[in-house]
Order: sequence, then C-alpha cells, then structure tokens
Amino acid sequence: MTTSWDMSAIGHIQSPYREGFGIPRQSGVVPAATGILLPTAEWQDPIAWQGIEAFSHLWLVWVFHAKRRMGPQDSKAVRPPRLGGNQRVGVFASRAPVRPNPIGLSVVRLLDVTERDGAVRLQLGGLDLLDGTPILDVKPHVPYADCPGDSQGGWANAPPERLAVVWGAAEHWITRLDPAQVGLIEQSLAQDPRPAFHADPKRVYGMRIEDIDVRFVVREQRAEIQEIVPVDTER
Repeated sequence: MTTSWDMSAIGHIQSPYREGFGIPRQSGVVPAATGILLPTAEWQDPIAWQGIEAFSHLWLVWVFHAKRRMGPQDSKAVRPPRLGGNQRVGVFASRAPVRPNPIGLSVVRLLDVTERDGAVRLQLGGLDLLDGTPILDVKPHVPYADCPGDSQGGWANAPPERLAVVWGAAEHWITRLDPAQVGLIEQSLAQDPRPAFHADPKRVYGMRIEDIDVRFVVREQRAEIQEIVPVDTER
C-alpha cells in the first residue's frame, strides 16, 4: 500500500557549506559549523517558538533536497565511509544520504534565539546541512529520553579518527581570515571529507566553505592546505 502525505518546509537553513563535498557526515562533529534557521513566513510567529531557549540542543527533521531518492533499481545496501567504503550494510543500518525517502535527522546546539520585526531566527551550532536545506520540523532534544545509558552504536560505536591539519603554503591566510572561519576550516578538514576509497596523496581536493574554496591534500593522516581561493559570488 502506498501512502502519501503533504509536507511543507517550516524554515530553511543558512549554512557555511555551499556544496555537498566537505559537509560533516554527522551533526555535532564540527562545533564551529554555525548557521541560522530562518522560519518561513507562516512560522515566524514568536508564539511557535516560545520556551525553546530552555533547551541546549534541538532535533532537526529535514530534506535531502540536493540528493536523489533511492529507487527500486538501487541496491538496498550501502558502503559507509566509516567501514572504508568497501563493506556493505543495509541502508536502514546506515545514515547514507541516498534513501527511500529523502529525510534527514540532526541534533544541533541551540546557540541563540533572536527576534527582529516580529520574526524569530535561531542560531545553531554543529550543523551538517547544506545551505538552503528545507526544515520539516524542529523538536527539543530531551536528554533522559534521547540518550539511553545502554545505547550501542554498532559499527559506529566509537568516534572517527581525526586528521591533523596544517596550513602549509596557505599559512598567510590565517591572519586574513576571521578566527571563526579558521576554526571552521580546521574542524571540517579534520573529519576527513574525502570519499573513503580515495587514498592518493597527490590529489588536490577543493572544499567550498562560505565564500572561499579550500584546496588541500591528505598525506600520512594530515590534511595540508595548499591554497585558499576566494569564490566569485557575482558570477
């Protein structure tokens, strides 16, 4: 039986991640990834958000708007990066972005709630969302219910290893960038955004963060920043 529901976004995310490559694979692993939830006109009313500031974290239910939906022709198993990209698990035993329905779930830190001209804005931290992501719902994170003490994480029970980050030839950019941007770049690279099956130490990758392109290589568990290239946003 096929059932359909009418759903519409209650807001959209302003995120520093402007392209899919480099977005953290889980929420919270890059605390410096901050952004804004902008409610749609229908949900800007402060009454809808009354009391939310009492919670430190929120669940976001959102849409993979830039990913295709898994179809009947697709394998029902995926290759998680945490398993090296060469071991399959069932799609429902993973958080792979290509899914039967393009729905994502993230827990983020609530940094601030502001109101301007009768419209609410939520500042969030630890984002793993592409800029412009539609938000379907927001729910408060409740520790006693959402963090069971006997929880087991299966093949993802331990946090991933981090890369060391060095600026190399781009070191002069450290003083030219905002300190928050420097932290965001370093934390984003430390979680190794490369596909799991890439191991070429000569390959130069480009990761779009806000209005710059960060170009780097990975050698011996180190992400070496080669250069920072400003992005022409007027094109």
